[in-house]
Order: sequence, then C-alpha cells, then structure tokens
Amino acid sequence: MKYAYENLSDGQFELLITFLCQKLLGISVQAFCTGADGGRDAKFSGTAELHPSKANPWVGLVVIQGKHTNGYNRSFSETDFFAPKPNSTCIVAKEMPRIKALRESKQLDHYMLFANRRLSAIADADIVSFISAGSGIPASSIFLCGLEQLDLWMKLFPDVAKNAELDPVDSPLIIKSGRSVGRCAGLRATQGDGQGDPSSPARTSFQLRRKERA
Repeated sequence: MKYAYENLSDGQFELLITFLCQKLLGISVQAFCTGADGGRDAKFSGTAELHPSKANPWVGLVVIQGKHTNGYNRSFSETDFFAPKPNSTCIVAKEMPRIKALRESKQLDHYMLFANRRLSAIADADIVSFISAGSGIPASSIFLCGLEQLDLWMKLFPDVAKNAELDPVDSPLIIKSGRSVGRCAGLRATQGDGQGDPSSPARTSFQLRRKERA
C-alpha cells in the first residue's frame, strides 16, 4: 500500500519515522517533542539491529531527522531542499550548524535524514558528500531516505502504519483526473492542482471521513 505522505502533518511524519527507526535500529529510539529540535527529531544509542545490515550495524549515537513537505512529487534535488552554494538558505544548509555542533560535542556518530521526496542516486551522493565535508561525519555514517526507500520499508514493516495510526484520512487515495471511480459511501472529493510537478495533471483526492475515537 502506498501512502500520500504529503497529506500528513509534520508531527505525524516524525512519529512515522520514529516507529520505522525502532524497527531498523532498536526499540530504544527516543522521539523528541515538537519545537526547536536542536537538529534532531529522534535519537538512538547502542548497536543497531538492522541498519545498515545485521552483519555490519551502526554502533554509537544515531541522530534522526524528518523533513516533511506538503508538496506533491517533490525531490531532494530541488533548490529549496539542497543548493550547495555560499550563503544558501536551503533546508540542508540550515541544518548544517546544528549537525556540526552535535558532532563536535560528541553527541552524534551517525546521521539519518528522512524526507517525503524523491531521491536520485546523484542527489544522494551530492548531499551525503556535502554533509560529510561540512560536519566531519564519515560518508558511511550518513543515510538519506526518500520516497522510494520509505515505500519499501512500509511494505516490509506493515505494522508501522498501524502503530503511527495512519488511515485513509491521513493518506487519501490519489488518482489522476479522467479515470473512472466507483461510488463509495462516505467519500469526500477535493480537487488538487498537481503542485510540485508542473507537467502533472490535476489530482483528485478521495478522503474517508475521520472515524470517531473514544
């Protein structure tokens, strides 16, 4: 199942990443409250269970960050996210002082950055190199996770979505305009504009009404 991560709130996305990292690293992944995070949304200390692999896991302090966007079809290589130039105000550049401070104070051995954006091999190499050069973290201790890897892990760990309470309200079905759609009781349609990709057609979101919770 695919999820429309762009329809989540920042807090929901960070919670999703925390549950996912508990699978990859260990149950002791600690999430932080919303606000000034000092460059970290969650952290882990110890020997990772699965990442990068069981045979060669990360050992030490892992800092985890999630960068959520409500834009559709966005990518890591867009200049608002990464622009390796002097005085850049892109998202990655803004995080560098905090990442460097954590590294210098020995509060960071490994770094994971999650975003609901498409990640190409070229962008991955460029951003990892940029973070490594600016912080002193070895490239092998930096991991970027984009939509492609996120979708794979959500299939591998289906209980993560349940634990994070993702439902059709948080991740509505997105379909292209012009396709026939069966009638479903309780569905509410809202018209989108394909923001994020000028060449993409308008989108229609079908969203289940939120279930009443006790």
